[in-house]
Amino acid sequence: MAPASNQSGVSDSSSSDGGFSVAPASSAAIQGISIRHHVPIILDMDEGNYGQWRHFFDSTLGKFGLESHIYSTTPDDNRDGEWRRVDHCVVNWILATVSKGVFDIIRRNRHNAFSLWHAVEGLFQDNEMQRAVYLETKLCSLQQGDMSINAYCTKLKRIADQLHDIGHPVSEPSQVLNLLRGLNPLYRYVKPVITSKYPPHTFQTARSFLILEELSVEHDANAESSQALAATHGDISNASSNPTSDGHKDRSSSSTNNGRSNNSGNGRSNNRQDQRRGRGRGNSGAPRSGNSNNPNAQSAPWAVGYNPWQGMVQAWSMPFRALGAGILGPRPSFLP
Repeated sequence: MAPASNQSGVSDSSSSDGGFSVAPASSAAIQGISIRHHVPIILDMDEGNYGQWRHFFDSTLGKFGLESHIYSTTPDDNRDGEWRRVDHCVVNWILATVSKGVFDIIRRNRHNAFSLWHAVEGLFQDNEMQRAVYLETKLCSLQQGDMSINAYCTKLKRIADQLHDIGHPVSEPSQVLNLLRGLNPLYRYVKPVITSKYPPHTFQTARSFLILEELSVEHDANAESSQALAATHGDISNASSNPTSDGHKDRSSSSTNNGRSNNSGNGRSNNRQDQRRGRGRGNSGAPRSGNSNNPNAQSAPWAVGYNPWQGMVQAWSMPFRALGAGILGPRPSFLP
């Protein structure tokens, strides 16, 4: 009985081991496929994304039943026209998903899918011992620093995947211990919590736990800053609307003292002015309204032409003597 085929031209058949496998798709079905929709990764040596690229490519080859073109060699007797067209499609898929630098290294005059695939694999897996030493050193020296938990875990996972690609996989306990070793000191309290769990945490569960702790720390920090800001605004508003009693006392005492000093000084000055006006006008001086000791009282204006600052002002009584006479008597006459 022939295997049933689906609408995409891919037929399903049972394998000899009892499992299900996908029969190779026809050349007419795969020629119109855009490989970039199935393999969105461009293989680049600087990016170190060989593991991601191979994961997408293996999935695509399995989807269309084309694993035999890269994982095994086909005898020349079985390489008919249909097989060659499919093989050229796989070669085109590989070349279309690598960078220009990788293309220049793996390009040959004549290639089939099997030789081209292993050329790419050898390019990224050569010198595996040296690569493993460098990657393990990088893995053991990575520190979180100012990175977020997500970014830190992503870098650790990428290095572990690169070690797996060259045949040196990192075990789950080692990944968890490296994760805890490089954590920011802010999360030192989390280490005994993760290491004491049984069964032990995997890398993914430890990452989820740390992300939850990071969210909790950020929430507490935001709450504390909001409370501090609200307290600061409250103190400023209370100080502006309700001044202290000490301030009232200081201002009232200072205003009282100023009033007293102003009143005493104005009283004395007004008394002197009134006395001078009385002396200048004699007994017929103009009447004054109000008390002279009152600083707000208005005194009568001076008479026209009167200047109180002219003439002699005697502050106390003195004995009067004639001009030219001294204490010892008249001045003697001048003798030439």
